[in-house]
Amino acid sequence: MGRSEELDLGETFDAVMLASFLVHVGDVEVRRALLRTCVRHLAVGGCVLIQREGADWHTNLPRERVDPSGYTVRIVSSEPTGDGANSVHAECAFPDATWTQTFVSRPLTKEQFEDALAEVGLKVDTYLTEDRTWVRSSLAAWVVSSK
Repeated sequence: MGRSEELDLGETFDAVMLASFLVHVGDVEVRRALLRTCVRHLAVGGCVLIQREGADWHTNLPRERVDPSGYTVRIVSSEPTGDGANSVHAECAFPDATWTQTFVSRPLTKEQFEDALAEVGLKVDTYLTEDRTWVRSSLAAWVVSSK
């Protein structure tokens, strides 16, 4: 089994998705590699759909939401790791069990997010949701001409 950031299917697609907030991975080089993987699989004229964290997701804590299927998602804490990333503790509470996870996430302002896309030749086309957590991006002109 390979790593997502090394994926090469040998073909391109009209749409590529980077969900689960992976654009916020704590390691900047892994983020770049994930975004380059999206570009590698993107057909000319296609788009990359990206799920990103909300603007206050590391400061408006704790918070929770009830999923339509009935379980509760809680973000309990977000503590700095010292390098611009945070250690985030999450819980998913089901009727019969609770699942917990701690992971490293790098908060990105709108500008930092857009700069991260530009590093790999992507640009924001539009923010698809009011909270700006879903984004449609596409290849910048200079990448299209060199593909």
